[in-house]
Amino acid sequence: MRDKYIYKFYDEVNQVLEGDYKIILEPNRDIQEDWIEYDQVKWEMEEGISKLVEKLLKESSMSFEEKILEVYKYICFNYVYDANVLYFFKRDDSDINNIKYIAVDWYGRIVGKDWIEKRQKHNRRICYEFARFYAKAINVLLDGNDKLEAFMLGDKENLHYVVGLTGDEYSVILDLDDFNSIKDLTRVKFGLTIKGIKILRDESGKFKQAVDKFNEGKREELAEIEEAKRNLKNKSLIEYFNNVAQILKNRNIDAQGFFEYIRAIVENEGIKIEKIWKEDKIAPEKRYERCIIFEFDGKTYLIDSIEQAIIQIEKGDLDKNVFVFNSAENIYPYYGG
Repeated sequence: MRDKYIYKFYDEVNQVLEGDYKIILEPNRDIQEDWIEYDQVKWEMEEGISKLVEKLLKESSMSFEEKILEVYKYICFNYVYDANVLYFFKRDDSDINNIKYIAVDWYGRIVGKDWIEKRQKHNRRICYEFARFYAKAINVLLDGNDKLEAFMLGDKENLHYVVGLTGDEYSVILDLDDFNSIKDLTRVKFGLTIKGIKILRDESGKFKQAVDKFNEGKREELAEIEEAKRNLKNKSLIEYFNNVAQILKNRNIDAQGFFEYIRAIVENEGIKIEKIWKEDKIAPEKRYERCIIFEFDGKTYLIDSIEQAIIQIEKGDLDKNVFVFNSAENIYPYYGG
Protein backbone atom coordinates (compact mmCIF):
# COMPACT_ATOMS: atom_id res chain seq x y z
CA MET A 1 0.00 0.00 0.00
CA ARG A 2 2.69 2.51 1.03
CA ASP A 3 4.93 1.82 -1.96
CA LYS A 4 2.50 3.32 -4.47
CA TYR A 5 2.38 6.56 -2.48
CA ILE A 6 6.16 6.81 -2.52
CA TYR A 7 6.10 6.61 -6.33
CA LYS A 8 3.37 9.25 -6.39
CA PHE A 9 5.30 11.50 -4.01
CA TYR A 10 8.41 11.28 -6.17
CA ASP A 11 6.38 12.36 -9.21
CA GLU A 12 4.91 15.26 -7.23
CA VAL A 13 8.37 16.39 -6.14
CA ASN A 14 9.62 16.39 -9.74
CA GLN A 15 6.64 18.48 -10.82
CA VAL A 16 7.17 21.12 -8.14
CA LEU A 17 10.86 21.27 -7.26
CA GLU A 18 13.88 21.99 -9.43
CA GLY A 19 16.89 19.69 -9.33
CA ASP A 20 17.47 15.97 -8.87
CA TYR A 21 16.10 14.33 -5.75
CA LYS A 22 16.13 10.94 -4.09
CA ILE A 23 14.11 9.29 -1.36
CA ILE A 24 15.96 7.71 1.54
CA LEU A 25 14.27 4.84 3.38
CA GLU A 26 15.05 2.70 6.39
CA PRO A 27 16.81 -0.51 5.29
CA ASN A 28 13.79 -2.78 5.68
CA ARG A 29 11.98 -2.14 2.41
CA ASP A 30 12.19 -3.60 -1.07
CA ILE A 31 11.79 -0.79 -3.60
CA GLN A 32 14.50 -0.86 -6.25
CA GLU A 33 14.77 2.41 -8.19
CA ASP A 34 17.71 4.63 -9.04
CA TRP A 35 16.07 7.40 -7.00
CA ILE A 36 15.67 5.21 -3.90
CA GLU A 37 18.49 4.93 -1.36
CA TYR A 38 18.59 2.92 1.85
CA ASP A 39 20.06 4.69 4.85
CA GLN A 40 23.17 3.21 6.41
CA VAL A 41 22.27 4.54 9.84
CA LYS A 42 19.56 3.09 12.05
CA TRP A 43 16.67 5.50 12.56
CA GLU A 44 16.22 6.21 16.25
CA MET A 45 14.50 8.95 18.20
CA GLU A 46 16.51 10.80 20.81
CA GLU A 47 15.27 10.51 24.39
CA GLY A 48 13.23 13.72 24.64
CA ILE A 49 11.49 13.11 21.32
CA SER A 50 10.77 9.50 22.25
CA LYS A 51 9.11 10.57 25.50
CA LEU A 52 7.01 13.16 23.66
CA VAL A 53 5.90 10.62 21.06
CA GLU A 54 4.97 8.15 23.80
CA LYS A 55 2.83 10.85 25.40
CA LEU A 56 1.22 11.86 22.10
CA LEU A 57 0.28 8.26 21.30
CA LYS A 58 -1.96 8.34 24.38
CA GLU A 59 -3.46 11.74 23.51
CA SER A 60 -6.92 11.40 22.00
CA SER A 61 -7.83 15.09 21.76
CA MET A 62 -5.30 15.89 18.99
CA SER A 63 -5.37 14.95 15.34
CA PHE A 64 -2.46 13.07 13.79
CA GLU A 65 -1.44 16.22 11.91
CA GLU A 66 -1.43 18.25 15.14
CA LYS A 67 0.78 15.63 16.75
CA ILE A 68 3.23 15.87 13.85
CA LEU A 69 3.44 19.63 14.36
CA GLU A 70 3.86 19.19 18.11
CA VAL A 71 6.99 17.12 17.44
CA TYR A 72 8.10 19.75 14.88
CA LYS A 73 7.73 22.43 17.56
CA TYR A 74 9.61 20.35 20.13
CA ILE A 75 12.56 19.85 17.79
CA CYS A 76 12.67 23.57 16.93
CA PHE A 77 12.58 24.58 20.60
CA ASN A 78 15.14 22.10 21.86
CA TYR A 79 17.75 21.92 19.09
CA VAL A 80 19.90 24.34 17.12
CA TYR A 81 21.43 23.99 13.67
CA ASP A 82 25.06 22.89 13.68
CA ALA A 83 26.45 25.31 11.10
CA ASN A 84 29.88 23.77 11.62
CA VAL A 85 28.94 21.19 8.97
CA LEU A 86 29.05 23.88 6.28
CA TYR A 87 32.64 24.67 7.22
CA PHE A 88 33.66 21.27 5.87
CA PHE A 89 31.88 21.57 2.50
CA LYS A 90 34.26 21.32 -0.44
CA ARG A 91 33.99 23.65 -3.43
CA ASP A 92 34.07 22.09 -6.90
CA ASP A 93 34.67 24.73 -9.57
CA SER A 94 35.96 22.35 -12.25
CA ASP A 95 33.06 23.62 -14.37
CA ILE A 96 33.04 27.40 -14.04
CA ASN A 97 29.44 27.48 -15.27
CA ASN A 98 28.30 24.98 -12.68
CA ILE A 99 30.09 25.57 -9.37
CA LYS A 100 29.06 22.96 -6.83
CA TYR A 101 29.63 22.21 -3.18
CA ILE A 102 30.32 18.72 -1.88
CA ALA A 103 29.27 17.60 1.59
CA VAL A 104 31.43 15.22 3.59
CA ASP A 105 29.63 12.01 4.49
CA TRP A 106 31.19 11.65 7.93
CA TYR A 107 29.54 14.81 9.28
CA GLY A 108 26.17 13.38 10.30
CA ARG A 109 25.18 11.45 7.18
CA ILE A 110 27.06 8.16 7.44
CA VAL A 111 28.05 7.80 11.08
CA GLY A 112 28.64 5.19 13.74
CA LYS A 113 28.22 4.71 17.46
CA ASP A 114 31.05 7.08 18.41
CA TRP A 115 29.50 10.02 16.54
CA ILE A 116 26.01 9.34 17.90
CA GLU A 117 27.24 9.14 21.50
CA LYS A 118 29.20 12.39 21.22
CA ARG A 119 26.16 14.20 19.79
CA GLN A 120 24.27 13.49 23.02
CA LYS A 121 26.60 15.93 24.82
CA HIS A 122 25.04 18.95 23.10
CA ASN A 123 21.91 20.00 21.16
CA ARG A 124 23.48 20.87 17.79
CA ARG A 125 22.27 18.77 14.88
CA ILE A 126 22.22 18.96 11.07
CA CYS A 127 19.66 18.16 8.41
CA TYR A 128 20.47 14.44 8.14
CA GLU A 129 19.99 14.00 11.88
CA PHE A 130 16.83 16.11 12.05
CA ALA A 131 15.26 14.28 9.11
CA ARG A 132 16.23 10.87 10.45
CA PHE A 133 14.71 11.19 13.92
CA TYR A 134 11.73 13.28 12.82
CA ALA A 135 10.74 10.74 10.15
CA LYS A 136 11.10 7.99 12.75
CA ALA A 137 8.88 9.90 15.19
CA ILE A 138 6.16 10.38 12.58
CA ASN A 139 6.19 6.71 11.63
CA VAL A 140 5.87 5.68 15.28
CA LEU A 141 2.96 8.11 15.67
CA LEU A 142 1.25 6.37 12.75
CA ASP A 143 0.80 3.43 15.12
CA GLY A 144 0.24 0.85 12.39
CA ASN A 145 -1.57 3.09 9.88
CA ASP A 146 -0.23 1.88 6.52
CA LYS A 147 -1.91 4.65 4.51
CA LEU A 148 0.85 7.15 5.35
CA GLU A 149 4.62 7.02 5.59
CA ALA A 150 7.44 9.41 6.47
CA PHE A 151 10.92 9.14 4.99
CA MET A 152 13.84 11.34 4.06
CA LEU A 153 14.00 13.40 0.87
CA GLY A 154 17.38 14.67 -0.26
CA ASP A 155 19.09 16.23 -3.24
CA LYS A 156 21.39 13.85 -5.08
CA GLU A 157 24.46 15.81 -3.96
CA ASN A 158 23.53 15.14 -0.30
CA LEU A 159 23.64 18.84 0.57
CA HIS A 160 20.27 18.92 2.31
CA TYR A 161 17.78 16.36 3.64
CA VAL A 162 14.20 16.97 4.74
CA VAL A 163 11.24 14.82 5.76
CA GLY A 164 8.70 13.70 3.20
CA LEU A 165 5.27 12.52 4.33
CA THR A 166 2.84 11.00 1.88
CA GLY A 167 -0.28 8.89 1.72
CA ASP A 168 -3.85 8.74 0.55
CA GLU A 169 -4.89 12.26 1.57
CA TYR A 170 -1.80 14.44 1.22
CA SER A 171 1.89 14.81 0.42
CA VAL A 172 4.01 17.30 2.35
CA ILE A 173 7.64 18.28 2.79
CA LEU A 174 8.72 19.23 6.32
CA ASP A 175 11.90 21.32 6.40
CA LEU A 176 12.70 22.88 9.76
CA ASP A 177 16.29 23.83 8.87
CA ASP A 178 16.28 25.36 5.38
CA PHE A 179 19.68 27.08 5.26
CA ASN A 180 18.57 29.46 2.50
CA SER A 181 16.23 31.36 4.81
CA ILE A 182 15.46 31.98 8.47
CA LYS A 183 14.93 28.44 9.70
CA ASP A 184 11.85 27.34 11.56
CA LEU A 185 14.37 26.22 14.19
CA THR A 186 14.80 29.95 14.81
CA ARG A 187 11.28 31.17 14.03
CA VAL A 188 9.64 28.80 16.52
CA LYS A 189 11.98 29.94 19.30
CA PHE A 190 10.79 33.49 18.63
CA GLY A 191 7.11 32.50 18.60
CA LEU A 192 6.76 33.33 14.90
CA THR A 193 4.82 31.52 12.17
CA ILE A 194 6.40 28.44 10.63
CA LYS A 195 7.34 28.55 6.94
CA GLY A 196 9.22 25.31 6.35
CA ILE A 197 6.27 23.11 5.41
CA LYS A 198 5.52 22.73 1.71
CA ILE A 199 2.23 21.06 0.82
CA LEU A 200 2.39 19.23 -2.51
CA ARG A 201 -1.07 17.68 -2.35
CA ASP A 202 -3.89 18.03 0.16
CA GLU A 203 -7.29 17.13 -1.28
CA SER A 204 -9.19 17.55 1.98
CA GLY A 205 -7.21 20.56 3.21
CA LYS A 206 -6.51 18.64 6.41
CA PHE A 207 -2.79 19.39 6.62
CA LYS A 208 -3.20 23.05 5.67
CA GLN A 209 -5.81 23.43 8.40
CA ALA A 210 -3.38 22.00 10.95
CA VAL A 211 -0.62 24.41 9.86
CA ASP A 212 -3.03 27.36 9.90
CA LYS A 213 -4.13 26.40 13.41
CA PHE A 214 -0.51 26.14 14.52
CA ASN A 215 0.24 29.61 13.10
CA GLU A 216 -2.90 31.20 14.53
CA GLY A 217 -2.08 34.27 16.63
CA LYS A 218 1.60 34.24 15.68
CA ARG A 219 3.44 37.06 13.94
CA GLU A 220 5.49 36.96 10.74
CA GLU A 221 8.16 39.21 12.26
CA LEU A 222 9.22 40.20 15.77
CA ALA A 223 7.31 43.28 16.93
CA GLU A 224 10.50 44.92 18.24
CA ILE A 225 12.18 44.55 14.85
CA GLU A 226 9.16 45.97 13.04
CA GLU A 227 9.29 48.95 15.41
CA ALA A 228 13.03 49.41 14.84
CA LYS A 229 12.43 49.32 11.09
CA ARG A 230 9.77 52.03 11.32
CA ASN A 231 11.78 54.28 13.60
CA LEU A 232 15.36 53.81 12.43
CA LYS A 233 15.61 52.43 8.90
CA ASN A 234 15.17 55.75 7.10
CA LYS A 235 17.27 57.55 9.69
CA SER A 236 20.35 55.31 9.77
CA LEU A 237 20.69 51.80 8.37
CA ILE A 238 23.65 51.02 10.62
CA GLU A 239 21.73 52.13 13.68
CA TYR A 240 18.83 49.98 12.50
CA PHE A 241 21.10 46.95 12.05
CA ASN A 242 22.68 47.53 15.48
CA ASN A 243 19.25 47.71 17.05
CA VAL A 244 18.20 44.45 15.42
CA ALA A 245 21.42 42.78 16.61
CA GLN A 246 20.70 43.87 20.18
CA ILE A 247 17.11 42.64 19.97
CA LEU A 248 18.30 39.22 18.83
CA LYS A 249 21.05 39.07 21.46
CA ASN A 250 18.57 39.92 24.20
CA ARG A 251 16.53 36.87 23.19
CA ASN A 252 19.49 34.53 23.76
CA ILE A 253 19.37 33.07 20.28
CA ASP A 254 22.17 30.75 19.15
CA ALA A 255 24.96 31.99 16.85
CA GLN A 256 23.51 30.37 13.71
CA GLY A 257 20.02 31.72 14.45
CA PHE A 258 21.53 35.19 14.91
CA PHE A 259 23.49 34.86 11.66
CA GLU A 260 20.55 33.86 9.47
CA TYR A 261 18.20 36.48 10.95
CA ILE A 262 20.57 39.43 10.67
CA ARG A 263 21.66 38.24 7.23
CA ALA A 264 18.05 38.41 6.02
CA ILE A 265 17.69 41.91 7.46
CA VAL A 266 20.87 43.21 5.79
CA GLU A 267 20.29 41.55 2.41
CA ASN A 268 16.72 42.84 2.38
CA GLU A 269 18.25 46.32 2.09
CA GLY A 270 20.08 45.33 -1.10
CA ILE A 271 23.47 45.14 0.58
CA LYS A 272 25.93 42.55 -0.72
CA ILE A 273 27.49 40.41 1.99
CA GLU A 274 30.57 38.23 2.30
CA LYS A 275 30.32 35.15 4.53
CA ILE A 276 33.35 34.22 6.59
CA TRP A 277 34.03 31.87 9.50
CA LYS A 278 35.14 32.61 13.03
CA GLU A 279 36.52 30.01 15.41
CA ASP A 280 34.60 29.88 18.68
CA LYS A 281 37.53 30.04 21.07
CA ILE A 282 35.44 29.44 24.20
CA ALA A 283 33.62 26.39 22.85
CA PRO A 284 34.50 23.09 24.56
CA GLU A 285 35.51 21.63 21.19
CA LYS A 286 36.97 23.11 17.98
CA ARG A 287 34.05 24.79 16.27
CA TYR A 288 33.41 27.57 13.76
CA GLU A 289 30.46 29.91 13.28
CA ARG A 290 29.46 31.92 10.23
CA CYS A 291 29.90 35.69 10.32
CA ILE A 292 29.28 38.46 7.79
CA ILE A 293 31.31 41.28 6.29
CA PHE A 294 29.61 44.08 4.37
CA GLU A 295 30.43 47.54 3.11
CA PHE A 296 28.23 50.59 3.53
CA ASP A 297 28.97 54.27 2.89
CA GLY A 298 32.65 53.56 2.35
CA LYS A 299 33.07 51.69 5.63
CA THR A 300 33.49 47.96 6.31
CA TYR A 301 31.51 46.20 9.00
CA LEU A 302 31.78 42.78 10.64
CA ILE A 303 28.66 41.08 11.94
CA ASP A 304 30.07 38.80 14.62
CA SER A 305 27.65 35.93 15.22
CA ILE A 306 29.48 34.73 18.33
CA GLU A 307 29.57 38.13 20.03
CA GLN A 308 26.25 39.01 18.36
CA ALA A 309 27.41 42.51 17.53
CA ILE A 310 28.19 44.73 14.53
CA ILE A 311 31.68 46.22 14.48
CA GLN A 312 33.35 48.65 12.09
CA ILE A 313 36.62 47.07 10.94
CA GLU A 314 39.53 47.13 8.57
CA LYS A 315 39.24 43.82 6.76
CA GLY A 316 43.00 43.29 6.62
CA ASP A 317 43.26 43.58 10.39
CA LEU A 318 41.17 40.49 11.12
CA ASP A 319 43.16 37.81 12.94
CA LYS A 320 43.85 34.98 10.47
CA ASN A 321 44.16 32.57 13.41
CA VAL A 322 40.53 33.24 14.30
CA PHE A 323 38.81 34.15 11.02
CA VAL A 324 38.71 31.91 7.93
CA PHE A 325 37.70 33.35 4.56
CA ASN A 326 37.73 30.33 2.24
CA SER A 327 37.11 27.21 4.29
CA ALA A 328 36.11 25.24 1.18
CA GLU A 329 39.68 25.44 -0.11
CA ASN A 330 41.14 23.55 2.86
CA ILE A 331 41.36 19.89 3.77
CA TYR A 332 40.30 18.95 7.30
CA PRO A 333 40.75 15.85 9.46
CA TYR A 334 37.79 13.83 10.69
CA TYR A 335 35.64 15.74 13.17
CA GLY A 336 34.11 13.42 15.75
CA GLY A 337 30.76 15.06 16.49
